[in-house]
Amino acid sequence: MQNKPYASFSTTDDHTGFDHVIIGSGMGAMTLGTWLAKAGKKVALFEQHYVPGGFTHSFKRKDGMKWDVGVHYMGNMQEGHGLRKLMDFLTNHELDWAYMGEVYDVVMIGKDRYEIPAGEENFRQQMKHYFPDDHQAIDDYLTLLKKTNKWGSAFFFEKSFEPFLSQTLGRLIRRAYAKYYRTTTLETLQTLTTNRRLIAVLCGQCGNYGLPPKESSFAAHAMVIGHFMEGGYYPHGGSEQIANRTLDTFRRLGGKTYINAPVSEIVTEKGKVTGIRIKGKFIPCRSVISNIGIKNTFGKLLDETARKRQAMSPNDTKPSSAHLCLYVGLDRSDEQLKLPKHNIWSYETEDYSADINSITEHNTANKFSYVSFPSAKDALWAEQHPNRSTIQAISVGRYEWYESYAEQPWRNRETAYQQKKEHFKNTMLEKLYELVPQIKGHVIYAEVSTPLSTRHFTDYQTGEIYGLAHTPKRFALPYLRPQTKIKGLKLVGQDITLVGVAGAMLSGMLCAIVILKFRVWKIFKDMNNPVG
Repeated sequence: MQNKPYASFSTTDDHTGFDHVIIGSGMGAMTLGTWLAKAGKKVALFEQHYVPGGFTHSFKRKDGMKWDVGVHYMGNMQEGHGLRKLMDFLTNHELDWAYMGEVYDVVMIGKDRYEIPAGEENFRQQMKHYFPDDHQAIDDYLTLLKKTNKWGSAFFFEKSFEPFLSQTLGRLIRRAYAKYYRTTTLETLQTLTTNRRLIAVLCGQCGNYGLPPKESSFAAHAMVIGHFMEGGYYPHGGSEQIANRTLDTFRRLGGKTYINAPVSEIVTEKGKVTGIRIKGKFIPCRSVISNIGIKNTFGKLLDETARKRQAMSPNDTKPSSAHLCLYVGLDRSDEQLKLPKHNIWSYETEDYSADINSITEHNTANKFSYVSFPSAKDALWAEQHPNRSTIQAISVGRYEWYESYAEQPWRNRETAYQQKKEHFKNTMLEKLYELVPQIKGHVIYAEVSTPLSTRHFTDYQTGEIYGLAHTPKRFALPYLRPQTKIKGLKLVGQDITLVGVAGAMLSGMLCAIVILKFRVWKIFKDMNNPVG
């Protein structure tokens, strides 16, 4: 792999001749771009950040310590699984994945500990061990997950249908899936059991889709839990290797990736896309695909006429949650400190919805904390970074707590903002000392990111990390699909499908089917053959 499979954008360079231009370089963009390039199309990705990859990239600080910004683990990366085959194609079979072990998540409710094991039968037996009076509810829950996800797969695949098929067969699929998506996670689980603690444990990973059980759609819960049912995996070398390898595959296929390339406008004429504008320069193309979210695409890059054509209301959905994150560096190895590979989900009580809704900037770390150990999960870390280890600790962060500082320059905001960050750092460190007490005295680095950090790098206006909130209403929106009503404009990303890397990959696949139609299946057959 060459050092950097991307270049900084310059207005003096030639940017003509592209069949497809993709705005953003997240997982949806990279997936689609690679498929289009494999089909012989001339494709370019334009990324406003100085690092490509969206939430798959990492950042570094002193002593080479680094942290991922979005990919804390993935499911379905075992050899032979369809998602792994797709990932292998994208990364040119050059990225290995480490299994996190038999227990990949631990849920803490107060002082009570519940392990989430890999494998459906292991999960079934573990839950029955914790809840011996709820065997039938646990069996019913696992059956319901399968039924929901079976219809969910059809629901998402339907998004690639042509209009006639969507209005006939698609209508039946959407109607059948509505049974599962139109109720909240809590409402659905309450039909299975009255055991509040069991419900809390089953929802212990709800941070993966960004809403407590009282607000989230059960369909989102089912998809995410199903994704991780066989365990968690982490890429060798860290999450940035997903982007590095995929962008290199894209480059080998003739694709171009540009950073420092903020798109200011999608240019349309008579309801048809003609190109994009970056730093005043017009770049012509046959089609534009946006990977920057529904609200950014239609709220910032298109004129009023184009927005009306799509018939999208900005009030249809709310954005997903924002977060605070503490990045910790330690002066001992994971082995020396006995740091786990599993993640920790820590809640104050079993009433997640009440706890999360009552969070303030002063108690957030105690109400809810998610702790990840990226260096422990990375099979290459110890060799490359001896006597060092890293931790990430995340909690809810409301955008409104920091909104008054939004227009101040990044890394140079006023003292009051820095004091807020310092307060979170100290309270989260205390929480970490409670959860992993062996790290006390070994912290040599600690840095905080806020919703303003997320906004700065992603341009999501309230610092949201999961795009549109995964509420029941989201699944009923008719325009969350690759094809838009503006000729030449299509969409990818987690807004179109579901949260996370897997959801974004799926969106890229669906958009590839829409664009390439039957030609996409030829690429499917060729997935096992490396590029170049």
